[in-house]
Amino acid sequence: MRNAFLLAVIGAAMISGCSTTNQKTNAKVEKTKNMTSEQLVGEWGCLTTYSNLDLRTFDSINIKSDGFFTDLSDTYYPIMDDPEHTLFSYTRYLTGSWVLADNKLSYLFLTQGKIMHKEFKNSPLWEKIKAEKQEEKVRLMDKVIYNALSKPPPQDESITLSIKMSSSDMFTYEQTYGGKTYDGFCTRK
Repeated sequence: MRNAFLLAVIGAAMISGCSTTNQKTNAKVEKTKNMTSEQLVGEWGCLTTYSNLDLRTFDSINIKSDGFFTDLSDTYYPIMDDPEHTLFSYTRYLTGSWVLADNKLSYLFLTQGKIMHKEFKNSPLWEKIKAEKQEEKVRLMDKVIYNALSKPPPQDESITLSIKMSSSDMFTYEQTYGGKTYDGFCTRK
């Protein structure tokens, strides 16, 4: 399960800049069969939803031409349309290397910063949790997620995204782990 949370870290998109009408209107619509390494280089905002884990990740990834990347990753629990309506967020800084081959983007994590934890005390969801006397269960889940995300990634563990569709300003992908497939997308910043 820890690896599933680790996988959640790299996939996804910053809320701002990922779904505005202007960006959709201005995005270049030419589709490419296979994405090239040159097309990947740059800053991306990415989004992945892990429904079975009740997690959503938003990542700001800088893919560099030298084969390395940096990532400011935010993970939110539980899944809500507005991140500030969730209960908790977990933010950390990651670095690593990347390789693109046959429309499969593989990340290998090298370092990760200390995780920053935030509780959204004004979330309307807290009232429901307290009314249903679920706070102890929710706090236990928070601890499990925090501990899983805080552990350093195992040596030589990589994550692969299978790119489904791409243009110069966005790409969609599938990420498979533990027999489950998760969809995500990235837009150029």
